[in-house]
Amino acid sequence: MYLRRRICAGGQTRVLNGRFGGTRAVFVVCLVITFANFAAWSLATPLFASPDEQAQVVYAAAAARGQLVGTTIHNDENPYTVVSVPKVFASGDRYPVCFHFHPEIPASCARRLTTSTKTEHTYTYVGRYPPLYYLIVGLPSLAFVSKSGIYLMRLMSALICALLVSLALLVVVLWSRRKLLLVGVMVAATPMVWFLGGVVNPSGFEICAAICLWTAGLVLVLDHPEHPPPGLVATVAVAAAALLLARPISPLWVACIAVVLGLLGGRRALVGVVRSQAARRWAVPLLACGVFAISWIIGEHALDLRPVGTHVRPGESSLGLIGTLFGHTGGWTLQMVGVFGWLDTRSPILTYVVWFVIVAFLVVLASQCASARRAGALMLLIVAVVVVPIVISYGEAHRLGILWQGRYTLPLAVGVPLVSAALAERSALVRRWRTRTAVALSIGMGVAYIAAFLEALRRYAVGVNGPIDFLDGKWSPPLGLLGAAFAGVVPMIALLAGIVMQVHTPPVTELPPAVGQPDALARRGLSAVGPAAK
Repeated sequence: MYLRRRICAGGQTRVLNGRFGGTRAVFVVCLVITFANFAAWSLATPLFASPDEQAQVVYAAAAARGQLVGTTIHNDENPYTVVSVPKVFASGDRYPVCFHFHPEIPASCARRLTTSTKTEHTYTYVGRYPPLYYLIVGLPSLAFVSKSGIYLMRLMSALICALLVSLALLVVVLWSRRKLLLVGVMVAATPMVWFLGGVVNPSGFEICAAICLWTAGLVLVLDHPEHPPPGLVATVAVAAAALLLARPISPLWVACIAVVLGLLGGRRALVGVVRSQAARRWAVPLLACGVFAISWIIGEHALDLRPVGTHVRPGESSLGLIGTLFGHTGGWTLQMVGVFGWLDTRSPILTYVVWFVIVAFLVVLASQCASARRAGALMLLIVAVVVVPIVISYGEAHRLGILWQGRYTLPLAVGVPLVSAALAERSALVRRWRTRTAVALSIGMGVAYIAAFLEALRRYAVGVNGPIDFLDGKWSPPLGLLGAAFAGVVPMIALLAGIVMQVHTPPVTELPPAVGQPDALARRGLSAVGPAAK
């Protein structure tokens, strides 16, 4: 079977015969496999065993019933609000208390979840968050007022996250010659991303929207700076709008992404976007989303959080506080790769080592072959990933404690492997051994991901101190332990295999050569689609 896909390059339309059978088929296959990956985490994680899920479920059920904020407690600056939801959705704070923060205790200790559908008043501390995610995820709770309704809310979250990741992959297949960017998407989607996308938590939605925005934005500014295809512009706009409306801090990430993409694309890309009719058509809706997001955040005091962070001594000096915050960056980095549950279950050391080595490998390749401006933009991004969380935490540490977590940084941090993969495509190593590079990286990611998933499953079945063979554990997910293990392993292998197949497919046009390696076209000042990149 072959895929006929149209590639807009330099204002021309070309047709490429590739595998799979059609553009829609590629998207559907990507969607099914990515959804299966997210859904595996949805079913393999005990209910309310993810960060703040009890509060998230309450707000999602309330938002779907028209309670977008709820009743204010004391004043508008109090993050807690009171809502009315069926009791089955409000009892999550009591269900997993025995194994929260106790990774050695299996989830079998949890009490039975109530089956009562009686409406009761309860509180949530995320009731002032932007409501888009909760309105979508809360829909199943209207039809299924039961434990199954909570699982369906998780699966709805998995679906919208899968849509965003699949769209990111499709953008590369349709409009980019930088096939290594497909691998970059998978590096950006760490085990933590799949975990968060499979539970009720807007962080998963926020990170997946950021992956889509980074990917589509990179294809736009690097591959189509002068004549951006309307579909690509629409993807950038939709991803940006989704990110703007995800969480209270999300507009900051949109601004940071725009700055880095602007530096990567330069004046040429900026002029091309401004002149694009598609960009002008999407400007007003995107601006409206931005205005709404900022108005909601300010008007509803969405950034007022509860003080539950790590305590800071009242008399600690500014320099001492900065040192303390800098010391947290190691833990935040581990959390970005994969620390599950309520940050109480770490991935195996193998997962961290492999992921850090792969990211470092891509960064080094990109730094060697990119222009000074683009290499500088990548270094600026890496510095921002370290510095921005410290700056934000510093301003709130004395009042709220150190609240920051690695997942909060991921919308910005996923840009590091994505930018690196996009720039590394021009390196001599990738140009010569593109498929071998993709195979090696995919095997490493596959082993690291599977190890992380199985360790998370083992933790809930027998505890982290339990036997390696956990299939006879006391706790079992809806699919059973063996079924959950297959559900977590097979789709990821299929997805990585598909990525390798796409990377192996010859690109429509060749990229300009790496710095210091001119070919015949470059010597004439030309590339396969027009003037060689300056």
